[in-house]
Amino acid sequence: MEDSFRCVVCGNPLANKTKLSARYCDRGCRNKAIDLRRRQETLRRRNENERVLQEFSMWMAGFQLDLLRMAPAEAGGYRLGLWTGQMMYWFPSLLPSQVYRQTLHRTRTQDPFFSLHPFEPPIVPLVAHYKVQFVQNIPPHPDLPESDKAWWLKVPYALPHRRLPFNLKAVPREKR
Repeated sequence: MEDSFRCVVCGNPLANKTKLSARYCDRGCRNKAIDLRRRQETLRRRNENERVLQEFSMWMAGFQLDLLRMAPAEAGGYRLGLWTGQMMYWFPSLLPSQVYRQTLHRTRTQDPFFSLHPFEPPIVPLVAHYKVQFVQNIPPHPDLPESDKAWWLKVPYALPHRRLPFNLKAVPREKR
């Protein structure tokens, strides 16, 4: 009986007095399992950017060409707006306490927009339709006036964002 129930971490047999649902022989093994799970989650989050860059490289190349074709001559970057049902929320966003933000290439920047030169792929929290807004390349980087027709596009990937001022589930379904 003892041989059939073993600790999933160290492989030692579990004592007869433990519950049938027990998976670990002691707290040390349980803590090792929790630590291992946390490390795997951290590695998964770190590798998420590389996965998105590889999986959606064709979409990003087409998007870059479309952006450069649609951008006015004085554009230095772009922002993507998500309609939340009550307001347009623009990405990238910097909180008042933030000085830098991470790019998809895992570099830091102070710019409150995605760069056109060199091209910076967008980081958005939801697979949805976003409105494209170009910003001027001369500081303080004001928004450029919109053309006659607004340009909406669907970004086919999502990356986690922290501290959004709205609930992602509140985004209207027709904008997803």
